[in-house]
Amino acid sequence: MGPPGSQPGAPLSHRVDFLQLMINSQNSKDTEPYKGLSDLELVAQSIIFIFAGYDTTSSTLSFIIYTLATHPEVQKKLQQEIDAALPNKAPVTYDVLFEMEYLDMVVNETLRLYPVIERIVRVCKKDVEINGVFIPKGTVVAVPIYSLHQNPKYWPEPEKFSPERSL
Repeated sequence: MGPPGSQPGAPLSHRVDFLQLMINSQNSKDTEPYKGLSDLELVAQSIIFIFAGYDTTSSTLSFIIYTLATHPEVQKKLQQEIDAALPNKAPVTYDVLFEMEYLDMVVNETLRLYPVIERIVRVCKKDVEINGVFIPKGTVVAVPIYSLHQNPKYWPEPEKFSPERSL
């Protein structure tokens, strides 16, 4: 039996999520110098997903509720999409959620205005050149998510909540 929201009898391998990718890594027959995750590593990563996902999910849902409350026209349009996708209080499934385009736009625009993290920091694993800029191995690279999402060069009227901008 699949996870909640999946079709009865549908194989779990058709869902592409982090847990499935980790499980696939265990079953990999790759001959490259690549090692799949052990059972203990898989459990540890799953626990991290739960703890890391709790606060970020609740914060994102709070901001979605806030933006819908302060933008009744968006709330109405989203409610119409939900009513059309789930007639007569039909159960929510992964496939139905995936087809709700306006819901996706609302979530994406909310995350643009209120990103879960302000920046992403990574260490460069090898020497690389991007757009003429050389980044040596070991360099700490930071991507300022919040600043980019508020930059009028990339987002006209960046302070405005506008789900349709992702069309």
